[in-house]
Amino acid sequence: MTQLLSLPDVHALACDCLTRAGVPDPVARHVAAEVAAAEAAGERHNGMEALLRDIRLLRYGRIHADAPPTETRPRAGLIRIDAAHGFAAPALAGAMAELAQMALVQGIAMARLERASAPGAMIRALDRLSGRGLIALGFGPAGPVRLAHPDLVAPVRLGRMAAERLPPLFAPVANGQPADSPLGGPVNHAAWLVALTEDGLGASLFDADLRDAPDPLPPTHEIAFSVELLEQIVTA
Repeated sequence: MTQLLSLPDVHALACDCLTRAGVPDPVARHVAAEVAAAEAAGERHNGMEALLRDIRLLRYGRIHADAPPTETRPRAGLIRIDAAHGFAAPALAGAMAELAQMALVQGIAMARLERASAPGAMIRALDRLSGRGLIALGFGPAGPVRLAHPDLVAPVRLGRMAAERLPPLFAPVANGQPADSPLGGPVNHAAWLVALTEDGLGASLFDADLRDAPDPLPPTHEIAFSVELLEQIVTA
């Protein structure tokens, strides 16, 4: 048996779960927005399943929900985002305007996320960059490389062959942590975001053979959930 929820309902439900678990409201809103974006893209493992995992990690003391992220610029064109063992989504959200501006001025800019919860697909961060007219690449600790482009309705996954052609600097970083366990230290995931203008390198990256699918489907606006999953979410 399933039940359909609108995207605003998914966001509200995720936000309620997080605030009940003690997450500050501004942080909860950013995390819930990423959960809803993943669900809209059909990626449950980065959506509600990731939310349930992170709530357990909160209760294990492995995510520091109220930790303020910090940003430094160790060199030109690079932002280092330290999430301080907190959630990835709000740490990324706070740096995207600066990253976009750097890329627009210089042609390319990069952000390195460190000491964060699992960043998932980073859909919201990629969307913010493509919304500024930039091509954006997202490299997480697991899963496919993502590509966002101003002409696409949503980020797409790069094919394996295309991903192998990218610089090894952006290879996934394994941290050896148990993904969902009371054991282990605070979350310590890392990720890269790269923003490029459409001329030069950005244009060469956006070839048809770089994508698994020629055109991504628009995000869905109603999400089907099993009653069993909804019960887990509501009681989390």
